[in-house]
Amino acid sequence: MTWESKASLELVHHMKKCSGDQLATGIRKSGSPGSKPRRKSMTDELLWKELQNGNQGALKRIYDEHIVDLLQYGCRFTGAKEMVEDCVHDLFIYLWQNRSSLGNTHSIKSYLLVSLRRRIFKHLKKESVIDSKEPVSFEAGLSVEDKWILAEDDAEKHRALQEAFAALSDRQKEAIYLRYYQQMNYQSISQVMDINYQSVRNLIHNGIQGMRKVMAILACLTFLLLA
Repeated sequence: MTWESKASLELVHHMKKCSGDQLATGIRKSGSPGSKPRRKSMTDELLWKELQNGNQGALKRIYDEHIVDLLQYGCRFTGAKEMVEDCVHDLFIYLWQNRSSLGNTHSIKSYLLVSLRRRIFKHLKKESVIDSKEPVSFEAGLSVEDKWILAEDDAEKHRALQEAFAALSDRQKEAIYLRYYQQMNYQSISQVMDINYQSVRNLIHNGIQGMRKVMAILACLTFLLLA
């Protein structure tokens, strides 16, 4: 067996060993923000360069640091968790096998989310789950811990927030999810969603404004019912 084949097998074994518990953790905690950023002893650029130079440890580190975020994000597009897991595994095997020809990146997370998104869309279209001309649905909920709109944990306000969020378009949900759950900046979100910077700002701004309007209407209806 060549060193290349052995390294690929070791990578697959590592992913299978890790992904079971991490998939369950990622989905079970899907209402909470993504994993905390690592304390970097090296920048994304340097870590990526290590991967390009054939350092398998660098690939494992990238996998371990981003697997939960990738699984959470992928499962927003489909309930087929095994398919999402396969897409993630295929992505990392591709990265390893094509490491020497990979382009440079300033954000590993953005690169991975873009790549995973494309793989999932390609698979869904192949299976005729989605139409190439129609937007892909994006399912995301809000957790009790969300404080970026509400200042308190009032149960009634939280219910209204959930309903308001559910009324948003799929693209608004995705943009808000990436901004507040994955803690990505507007430029990174534009890369992931393949839209321009201003479109991202508009999606998030209009989405939040829309949520506030829906919440205001719900509050008025509740007041009238209790009056």
